Amino acid sequence: MADRSIEFIARGLAVRGGRVLLCKNVKHGYYFLPGGHVEFGETAQAAIIREMKEEAGVIAKCEEVALVAEHIFERVKRPCHEVNVVFHVELPDEAIDSRESKIAFEWADFAQITDLDFRPGCIKAWLIAGGRISKPISWVSERVLHVEH
Repeated sequence: MADRSIEFIARGLAVRGGRVLLCKNVKHGYYFLPGGHVEFGETAQAAIIREMKEEAGVIAKCEEVALVAEHIFERVKRPCHEVNVVFHVELPDEAIDSRESKIAFEWADFAQITDLDFRPGCIKAWLIAGGRISKPISWVSERVLHVEH
């Protein structure tokens, strides 16, 4: 039976001078918001901080949730299902350089995203609209290490 798990991904929306930080897959040329998979037992907030440190060597400050986007698609004839939690993140005022050869970071104007191969499309559409929502989103996370029965 094919893997039918749901991927849980934390992403960061960093805006500086009206530009948004994008991550680029160097081999295939498509873009996405920086971040990565939430590991078992890790909060989504901790995951985006860890991913920014691993991938860019910077300490991000994770702020409020900006968007929750569900993405169901097919990759090489295999169904995929992702839940992306996008957090506003604050980054230090320094250059953002990749520590991984497979990705690169680029700052882009929101208007430029229209012409990019940006994935997933639902996050692309949200960014093109200015990365804003009409209603506030609440994200509550709890990690309980020991429960007495």
